[in-house]
Amino acid sequence: METVGDKKYIDEALITRLATSATDQIVGKPVNEIDLVAIHHKLAENSSVREAHVYTTVDGRCVIRVQQRTPVARVFTSAGQSFYLDKDGFTMALSDHYTAKVPVFTGDINESMSAESIFDHQQDPEFLHSTILDEVYTLTKFISSNEFWSAQVEHVHVSNGEFEIIPRVGNHRLKIGDATDLENKFRKLMAFYANTIHTRDLNQYSSIDVEYQGQVVCVKR
Repeated sequence: METVGDKKYIDEALITRLATSATDQIVGKPVNEIDLVAIHHKLAENSSVREAHVYTTVDGRCVIRVQQRTPVARVFTSAGQSFYLDKDGFTMALSDHYTAKVPVFTGDINESMSAESIFDHQQDPEFLHSTILDEVYTLTKFISSNEFWSAQVEHVHVSNGEFEIIPRVGNHRLKIGDATDLENKFRKLMAFYANTIHTRDLNQYSSIDVEYQGQVVCVKR
């Protein structure tokens, strides 16, 4: 029995329990009588499992290999629920074994966990209009691709479909609007940081807004 991945969101004990619950017996049972399909289906139902492989060997062993999902964001919904969004666009339940260090999103988020990926509905305007998770994914993907912003962004608040970053360093807020034109918005932020950090204290501002084309709007305390 093996889990693939550095972090353990699902451990061997849980895999054993899931596999055992899928069939009447595994240990001591002839391998040709083990219901491999039922075990695979049971494992695949777990939201932490990306892929599951169940097979028997010529020496009489039942082998289970599980590849875990990789979280990219943690979401706290308006209803008080919390779950991860993974790199394939699937929602993923929290784990008792490990807490992922990923950006946290709070605020006006009404989504719930789903068995489908957000990518399954990329061509569905009605679905995209009703969810914020696709924009959460887009923003998280951009942040993770930049070493500076990966270190700086740990909490993002959502209000009326717009994002406000609460940075790790500094006592200000970064308003970026929706998840469009991110490269330009973060380029303006970086330029503002570079021109300000050595000359003035960033904490004199309560917010720095880059959602408007061609300008940075700052609000002093």
